[in-house]
Amino acid sequence: MSMLHSLLDHFVAPPGDSRPAAHEDFAVPHGEEPDRACAEPAPRTPSGVAVLTPAVHAQSVGAALGLALARRRGVPAVLVCVWTAERPARPAWRAPALPAARRLAAALAARGHDARPAGRLALVRLPPETGDGAAQARRALAAAGAAPTVLALGGPRAQAFDALLAEQDLVVVAIANSSDAALASLAVGELAAWTVRACVCDVPQAHPARTLAAAGLTLLPSARRSLAGPVEALS
Repeated sequence: MSMLHSLLDHFVAPPGDSRPAAHEDFAVPHGEEPDRACAEPAPRTPSGVAVLTPAVHAQSVGAALGLALARRRGVPAVLVCVWTAERPARPAWRAPALPAARRLAAALAARGHDARPAGRLALVRLPPETGDGAAQARRALAAAGAAPTVLALGGPRAQAFDALLAEQDLVVVAIANSSDAALASLAVGELAAWTVRACVCDVPQAHPARTLAAAGLTLLPSARRSLAGPVEALS
């Protein structure tokens, strides 16, 4: 088992853990510095980003990065694919969908994906079986066209997703506890050995911030601060 796989086991919830998980666009406040160091950014804006995080936070962190990508690239829709060992629960409510997100979600649903629009996001729930989840993720990402994509993975180690991780422009390791920072740095180091750009950030601590992001509505200041590092890496 590789160091990265061991770290993924550490950061994500075990398979039996079934804890549930006016628009405002995201902008980094002037002068705000990332609170976590990221790998040296490339001089282009990535089209695809992956998130490794505990299962309970996969949808909220993935959606938050989707909102950040929509603002950063000035696009009307972003695809967010969410996988956990258990089928991820949908948010209790969703932001009214913008037309581009509705069209993208409808196109994905027509291809057999479990897709729903929320604000600027097209949210796709991937099946919990690792093989099926990875296969559907690859098809959904390929079908996104020019839309930026986010692949949010929260669950026990799944080698089926390794090839997809290696193809992303950025991989974000989102940690829920500061005590995990050293292990997250090791994960970033192993991803770098795959020639994958990677960085670490905190999961937004405030429950309202996670809820609003998961619904595709907005990013509160605490979420902006937590995502300052990845957003800087995407610029």
